[in-house]
Amino acid sequence: MYIDTHAHIFRANESAAKVVRYVPNYDASAKEYLANLKAFNFSYGVLIQPSFLGVDNSYLLNALENDNLRGVVVISPNNMNDLMHEKVCGLRLNLIGKDKPNFNDYKDVLAYLKESKKHIELHKELDKLLLVIEDLAKYDVKIMIDHLVRPSKDTFKLLDEFSNFKDLDIYFKVSGFYRLDNDLAFSKDVFDKLKDIFSIKRFVYGSDWPHTNYENLINYEKAFNDFCFVAGEHKDIILKDNAKELFFI
Repeated sequence: MYIDTHAHIFRANESAAKVVRYVPNYDASAKEYLANLKAFNFSYGVLIQPSFLGVDNSYLLNALENDNLRGVVVISPNNMNDLMHEKVCGLRLNLIGKDKPNFNDYKDVLAYLKESKKHIELHKELDKLLLVIEDLAKYDVKIMIDHLVRPSKDTFKLLDEFSNFKDLDIYFKVSGFYRLDNDLAFSKDVFDKLKDIFSIKRFVYGSDWPHTNYENLINYEKAFNDFCFVAGEHKDIILKDNAKELFFI
């Protein structure tokens, strides 16, 4: 039973966020995504709210009527309704290009995440990500880090600082390799470095379909094949068992 823990769906040219970096001009539907899952023998997929749709999770939530899909939403701290959906497994904070959040504003949200065993998912440049994790540590919640923590070759040495977080309930998505200087060997070095610090049980796979901003470089098949190269002998445990509890499967 393979599980893909990171994909997006949306309609062409739709956005709901106040500030957007990119709005796709094509549709990426749940039907198309499910077809990819079937073609590559995946049993379940997880839909991640894209940043350009802001806190309007309606398209994602409608897709969760399919039993094989789960979701991770984006919310404002004062409205937890979408987060409490039975097939929603976590909250995403896409912090690329944004200031570190004030987690005092999220106290109720974080208390709910802890009680419900849902997670908070972070997407942030590595040098600033470490500061965000330090702030979150006191809340005792599950933390998921997108795209192998997004280091560059200049910040690779900062991976050593994850040794300070070994006691946290923290997980990593082996995904988005083309976002890491488009260098697969570098992605493998990053994975190996994190694996040396954390148990292999802390890693899950994400296709990042439909690969927004990188559509001409990647497709579902190449993303999967690249993952197999990066994960090597560990690919089966990452694909099968690690994501079950995190995504309520």
